[in-house]
Amino acid sequence: IQMDRRELLIDLIDDNLSRYDWLLSQISDDCLHWQPHPQANSIAVTMWHCVRVFDVFLTQHADGQPAEAELWAKNGWSEKTGYNPYGIGLYGWGTVQEYTTAEVAAIPHFSREHLQGYFHEVLADVKARLTRLSEAELDATAPGFGAKYSVFFWMKAPFMDLTRHLGECFALKEMWERQQAA
Repeated sequence: IQMDRRELLIDLIDDNLSRYDWLLSQISDDCLHWQPHPQANSIAVTMWHCVRVFDVFLTQHADGQPAEAELWAKNGWSEKTGYNPYGIGLYGWGTVQEYTTAEVAAIPHFSREHLQGYFHEVLADVKARLTRLSEAELDATAPGFGAKYSVFFWMKAPFMDLTRHLGECFALKEMWERQQAA
């Protein structure tokens, strides 16, 4: 059986979602928000960063839409969480990239319900897009970021971040547990 690239990415979404959900079911709120160092990110900030990258890349780059069209803005996540990331960090995307230590510290302690809600909402949108788009549409040049890359590029790029950071989150969990056992 051969998978096409859409099926592969959908499979990766499902796999990553189940692993993040499992991780959240295994840790306390203290572990979720613990930082091993003042300049290091917590599991919560790392998870939020991963899903923000998807939201920004697909909305602004793949679709060429303004930030107001992102799920974070459109579905009221700023109001739900009390956090407005716009204008902060790299290109003002609010994805934690190039945040200062003070800007990271200003991110509120998102509840696990908010993290999971936003995570599932964005990745459900990614899956719907992958199901809907044809191969030709995936290969089309995306309008955002100077029209340098394909729609597929902007859908694929955040997966590398997501998978890499999943390992980081598991490592943070283990570090927290070892610290608690000491």
